[in-house]
Amino acid sequence: MNTWRQLAASSRVLSNSAKTAAYATKVSLRLGSSTVRPFLQKHAVHHTTVRAISFKGLFSPPAPPVEKPMLGPDNLFHKLSESPIPELRERGSYISKYGVCPVCDLHDHEHKKPPVYECPDCGYPTHCSDDHYHKGREAHKEICSILREQNEDDHDLRSGRTMKEFEFPSSQGFDEAVNMSNWDVFFYTRSFPSMDSDRSMRHVSKLLTYPVTVASILHQSCPYKLGKEITPEGMRSISALRSILYPRNEVAKDGQTMIRTETINLYVVGARAEASLPQHIWLQLAYLFPQTPFHIHFVGPDALPLNKEPYTTSLNERVSFTYDNSLYSDYHEKIDKFDPYTDLFFMFSPGIGHSTARDGWKESITKALETKCSIFLTGYDQADMLNDIEAVEQDYQGEFDWVLKPTTNEFRSLKRDVNLADLRQTIFANWGIWGIRGKRYDVTHQPEED
Repeated sequence: MNTWRQLAASSRVLSNSAKTAAYATKVSLRLGSSTVRPFLQKHAVHHTTVRAISFKGLFSPPAPPVEKPMLGPDNLFHKLSESPIPELRERGSYISKYGVCPVCDLHDHEHKKPPVYECPDCGYPTHCSDDHYHKGREAHKEICSILREQNEDDHDLRSGRTMKEFEFPSSQGFDEAVNMSNWDVFFYTRSFPSMDSDRSMRHVSKLLTYPVTVASILHQSCPYKLGKEITPEGMRSISALRSILYPRNEVAKDGQTMIRTETINLYVVGARAEASLPQHIWLQLAYLFPQTPFHIHFVGPDALPLNKEPYTTSLNERVSFTYDNSLYSDYHEKIDKFDPYTDLFFMFSPGIGHSTARDGWKESITKALETKCSIFLTGYDQADMLNDIEAVEQDYQGEFDWVLKPTTNEFRSLKRDVNLADLRQTIFANWGIWGIRGKRYDVTHQPEED
């Protein structure tokens, strides 16, 4: 049985042909077909027959027609094979070809058949036949409602409706304070559009979990507290970064101009889905720290599409990006120096503890620890996180200090991801978070040595 950890680890060693076969098992961050914001033309109603003349429309092209959504809110559930969305029909075909029937998997290993029978309640191909569906129905109930939710969410994203929840705010007002206690408070204090449904919350949290998880650690309203999740050593490291992010002289003499600080370098090691996010999504990180430019380095074999060369680009003066498909151990040599005040590392669900990836990570982690910069890591679930922690404690014993004790990530994705090769396996991206840093040794002066 494939596990999420095996999928994450194998992504670093797959050949080009195998990557093509495994494509659909990776987390999909595509939002589907683009939506067109309707052009609404409103006229005031008066009780008189005399109307004011407006010249606005006389010399301009006619308003574009309002596109009707392909699917309405009451028509989001479809069996994958009958979906009006080609991409979701392809997903169903992939599951039927590469998936597993859970009844065969438990009782008939020698004669396994692919899952071609679609559950009428969730719409996914879950079993090899009607007979096996009824035999495994009780066990399937545990996952059926999750798959139903996933089915409707994915159809909603591709329905063609105007996605109001994706109209993100831009720069933060100078006198506006953001609270990062959790998703709800963050959306409210950051002036996001009103999230009027759990579905909208799932959509937006899935997209923003990577930049906002980073921001939650660096922000002065961080949800993790000293003495509970953050260690004393961790507070020293985080305070060093915040001394750059929150300089004492925040405003110039005119009372308005923000004084630029040094650039914060964020090294995303083993980058995968986070490197494929539209670049403007990462602006949500930069907006929370208006004085500070960011340079985000996406490093790892999956940070770029096949056959694309490494490159650096700037979105604007706030944030720039480097994409490099080298192993971090090689990329490390390209950096002149590291500074714990301006540099930090993030590894999103790296799979360090998986047997096939553990040795491959050692050189990269050793080099990251040598920088003495903070390293934050996430996990798919508690077992996944603890597996990585155990490997780090065994392989780097005495070489690191704790920065952030393992805890549930307040800014994890609220949308489940489903393993298309085995529908029984689901995860939340960035479910848990923890942090370490290369150990600093105190030097004790011995007068007799003078």
